[in-house]
This record gives sequence, C-alpha cells and structure tokens, in this order.
Amino acid sequence: MITIAVTGGAACGKSHFCERMLTWAAPGRVSFFSCDAAVSELYREEETIEELKEIAINLNQPELFTGDSLDRALLRELLFENSAFRGKIEELVHPKVLRRVEAHLGALADEVRLSLVEVPLLYEVDFPVSRNLDLVVGASACVQRRRLLELRGLAPRVADRLLRSQLPMADKVRRADIVVWNDGDLESMDAQISHLFRRCENLSN
Repeated sequence: MITIAVTGGAACGKSHFCERMLTWAAPGRVSFFSCDAAVSELYREEETIEELKEIAINLNQPELFTGDSLDRALLRELLFENSAFRGKIEELVHPKVLRRVEAHLGALADEVRLSLVEVPLLYEVDFPVSRNLDLVVGASACVQRRRLLELRGLAPRVADRLLRSQLPMADKVRRADIVVWNDGDLESMDAQISHLFRRCENLSN
C-alpha cells in the first residue's frame, strides 16, 4: 500500500483532489482520512471539551465556552492571534489526531492499494504522519485570495491573515514529491489528477 500525505494551501483544492481519487478508484482500493474532520470530531467529544475548558481557564479565555458549547469563531480567532493558546491546543489535539490516523491506516483491508491522508498544515506543524509520498495541491497567492473572497465569502482582512499564517507555497512545493497545480479551472485540475491516478494504479499493482 502507498500512503500519500495530501497538503497545500487554503482554497487550493485539496478536498477536490481527494474526492476525485476516491470517485475514480475501484471500490475498496483507495482509502481517505481527513485530519480536519478528525479535529472537528474531537471538538465534539466530552473528554476533549473538558481539556479545552481547562486550557481556556488557565490562559484566561473562559469566554471560549458557554456551558459545554464551544465558540468556534472565537477559537479560530485565538488560534490566529494567540501563540501561547495555539501551542497548547496543538499539544492537546495533534497527538489525538495522529493516533486516529495510525489506527485508520492499521485497520485497512489488504485490498486497499492507496491511502490518502489530508493534512492541511503538514509542514507548518511538522505533523509526523507515516507516509511514502507528500503531495501538494497548490495555487498562486492571488488565485487563493480571490477564491477565499468570492467562493468562501471571507472578508479581505481575514483572507489575508489566513494566507499569511501558512507556509509560502514555494516552500511547500520544494518539499513535495508530487505537485498538482490548480490555478485554472476544474477541468485542468482533473486532467492532472487523472494522470496521477493512472501512475498510482501502476505503482500499487
């Protein structure tokens, strides 16, 4: 089995890439794990909620919770603006996510030939997932910004801050084993994915 860590920048098309690979594969041949989805699940679990409450109290951010309800918007704001808070959250969440990735990979059936693990901040946090290859889905900064504004409805200030918080795309591309460049339309991206899909099929057979 080949395991590929899929990363890239905001609004570059990581999820579209993974969806296409899953859609085109024969049933049971390709698996997918989303670290973002795992984090969302953790934020709904009682154990994690209690640990987050403790961090919020210790760092004087009690307004992060109303009862057991987590203020997701404030959480995103604090992760951007408060490095001490971000460090504590990463110390809590990343090991939990890594254990889930490892459990997922370890439980895969023998017929799975390709495993995709989507890790948006693979390089920013040096996420230590075991893999054979790194794949970066990239786009130019101006295209990323336009998509964040037009497709996701972010305010310019928020979009700019999000892009600044990520490693420059050139650095990610240099570290990647494979690059899918998504500055154009979906047809252009799909052509690249189709070519890569055929290569992966040949490698895994």
